[in-house]
Amino acid sequence: MTKNKIDLASNLSFGFEQTFTITDWWTDPGFTSTSDTPLKREKMLALAKELADELKGKYFESKDIWDHMQYEVTDSSGKTLFYVTMDPGSIEVKTEPCLIDQIEALNHPLFIAAERAQVVPYRTWWYGIKGGTEGGCHVNMGGFTPETNPLKANPSLMVKYSAYIHNRPWLHYPFMSLDVGPEGNAMRMDEKENYDLVLQKFDEYNNLKDKLDAQETYEHFKDCNLIANKSSFPSLFKFHQPLFLVEDRGQEAVRSARELYLVSNLRLKVLNYLLTQDKIEPLKSIESLHQEKLTSFWLWDKFKEWSQKLEIQSEEYQVFFQRQFPKLSMGEAVPDNLFINEGRRPRVITDKVIKDGVVRSKTVDTSYKRLEIFSKNSDAIEIQVDGLEKFSSQQKSQDGHFYYYLDVK
Repeated sequence: MTKNKIDLASNLSFGFEQTFTITDWWTDPGFTSTSDTPLKREKMLALAKELADELKGKYFESKDIWDHMQYEVTDSSGKTLFYVTMDPGSIEVKTEPCLIDQIEALNHPLFIAAERAQVVPYRTWWYGIKGGTEGGCHVNMGGFTPETNPLKANPSLMVKYSAYIHNRPWLHYPFMSLDVGPEGNAMRMDEKENYDLVLQKFDEYNNLKDKLDAQETYEHFKDCNLIANKSSFPSLFKFHQPLFLVEDRGQEAVRSARELYLVSNLRLKVLNYLLTQDKIEPLKSIESLHQEKLTSFWLWDKFKEWSQKLEIQSEEYQVFFQRQFPKLSMGEAVPDNLFINEGRRPRVITDKVIKDGVVRSKTVDTSYKRLEIFSKNSDAIEIQVDGLEKFSSQQKSQDGHFYYYLDVK
């Protein structure tokens, strides 16, 4: 399977780790901080029953890799398609791998069953916004067998992919949950420690005279934070024998089978493009990344510009940006030329609970906040707010709006 003959659509498999929680998640604190609770077991069983009914299959109890109870759900032929498991932050459903053109049909029953079991793929916050579950919503890419795995056959493709994603934050931040920035669940390589070692390893890889196979590629990068720290986007933590999977952790707020297809098709488009490229992009350092570039207006403008080059219809992806930067309601007599979005800034983590090498919970300093202000005209806006840290200068986006952002504590 040479580089020019790899048919990714026919060989690259996609598997998902989709998460769900209860609508009133705050009423049972253990549900979002502990793996095993009575209510979580009750909802896992309800989801497994509804999913088996939708598939005209069966469900049975087994153990996951952590020796926790889980339910396996089969279709009418007896093939296991879903694993309903417990996660510290949510209920997690792992799916069997499938090809890009099978994603919607195979995963549509999951969201129907979730609705019937009264679990949801988001958290509703006290001010009305529906955000991510804060659990894993990972996209796993690989192959059905070692012999047909296109990533194993062309491991340099994964190195190109890692650099490509790193250099384009608009493929990263808009698809995540609130957990962005250092100490997050899907950090960029330059948001973690020892970034200099990453740069060194990429430089060494580019200058190798002999090509490395898949396992050798893993060994080359395993000591740098692309692999050593699992909380990466992308993550090559699982890119080793025998499966050679790539786990994309920078994914949240997927609420339908169609959206699973969209995020997978985006990855497929990128990988197909990279098959045409001989060289690995140099890793870029992006100035003001956690300032004006971590805003909906900058990220959306860059995404629209980028999507045209890869012939991707950006409109279908706008929903991810709207969820990550939701519009806020503003009471009575609201000016019709002004609206405000909830913004994002890197969360400040004050404490973490780690068990068996897995982060079970985090304590977040919620006193840090960012808001984005959009105006239809260029009139100056005066801000009066306690704890103002930064008020950006006015800028203009591609859609003609004038915008600011403000950081408060």
